[in-house]
Amino acid sequence: MLKVMEIDANLSLGAVNGLMPATRSATGGKPAAEGDSFASSTALETALKNTADTRPEAVARGLDLIKNGNYPSSDAVKKLSGFLASQLQSSQD
Repeated sequence: MLKVMEIDANLSLGAVNGLMPATRSATGGKPAAEGDSFASSTALETALKNTADTRPEAVARGLDLIKNGNYPSSDAVKKLSGFLASQLQSSQD
């Protein structure tokens, strides 16, 4: 016996859990006014200007990893190469 799935496109029934889906307003939000303040973006720009381009602790950790002959582990290299090979294979199909 063949079972066929029937799909009802009546969207007014609500969501699966019985809750009605959220609706969007017709206006879609209000655009920024000419005089709106952007103090938070100015503060972000200032913080970025005062941040160093490099983090010494991250650089030191990277140098330690480079010196370590077992990094990355052979298991990690095998997993990564397998993943990359599968991605290459799927893109060629």
